[in-house]
Amino acid sequence: MFKKFFKKKENLVEVYSPLDGEVIRIEEVPDDAFASKIIGDGVAIIPSGDTIYAPFDSEDISVFETKHAVSFQKGDVELIVHFGIDTVKLNGEGFTKIILKDEGSVKKGEKLIGYDLEYIKNNAKSIISPVVVSSMDEIDEIFDVKYGKVSALEPIFKIRLK
Repeated sequence: MFKKFFKKKENLVEVYSPLDGEVIRIEEVPDDAFASKIIGDGVAIIPSGDTIYAPFDSEDISVFETKHAVSFQKGDVELIVHFGIDTVKLNGEGFTKIILKDEGSVKKGEKLIGYDLEYIKNNAKSIISPVVVSSMDEIDEIFDVKYGKVSALEPIFKIRLK
């Protein structure tokens, strides 16, 4: 009877690949802040495509001004997709915003940012792209991680909340 008044907290979130590419361990990212998990835990992707997609239905997103990263919020889960390393220094060059808004809700699979992989390869430190859960205080575990070749929107890991 009271179920309709109390919304059950979602305890499990499945994260889908925001990129085509190869999923590798976060420790392999050539940046200490990501590799040592200071920013959070997750995976990294060596991209092979040309588009960043929403990795799950998100209540709120924030597209960085330089278009190199997008943050997502779903309940207690905060996730960051950070394309490449030192790509903020490109000041948006090599990236094209597809989504018309900078914030708000999105559905899994929405196209968000296009990128010129060759331009970024030639002008940034690395194209390796962290996909990081930054709200680790709320997370019990990250599991069912899929490493290796992946197409955008294939499952890459699950998050269990505390």
